Amino acid sequence: MIYEEFKQLTAYTRYDGFYLAIIWLASFACLLGMTFLPILAQFSLLLCLSSPFFVAYRLKIFREEGRKGVISYRRSLLYCLRVFFNAALIFSLLQWLYMHYIDNGRLLLMVMNLYSSSEGKSTLAAIGIPYKQFMATLPEAFQPYSLASSSFVTAILLGAVCSLFIAAVMAKRVRKQEP
Repeated sequence: MIYEEFKQLTAYTRYDGFYLAIIWLASFACLLGMTFLPILAQFSLLLCLSSPFFVAYRLKIFREEGRKGVISYRRSLLYCLRVFFNAALIFSLLQWLYMHYIDNGRLLLMVMNLYSSSEGKSTLAAIGIPYKQFMATLPEAFQPYSLASSSFVTAILLGAVCSLFIAAVMAKRVRKQEP
């Protein structure tokens, strides 16, 4: 890969990572809003599940516009990994800013209320976690740095796994013959 091709790949992944971070931010906003409107939980899940399809769609655009219809598996994989990395970085930074300056413990209270219900207690009992021990560890898990760093690592790992499949499906060695 020559410098111009790498520069082109970087430009596409920067923008597409930003767009993916917006999707994740909308998903996070729906998660926060589900206490007011429960249907938002389904929207949050749908937005998260659409991430690999969005990256595949953006890779197709990069392949057709930037690479003239031909892209190798390695370049597709690099593209996907960089998009997920950029999105994870932007999203975790925005999540940290939200948790540090805006949240004031609302997300922690939402999770505590969820697990204080009888269904939540039975779920914890079914997986063998003592209720009091779980509630004692929640405040540390919802510190801004903890939540943002765990979101970053999770997004990177899941993005790496998805990238393997997306790159395999979207790689294209031969240009389509036009009639």
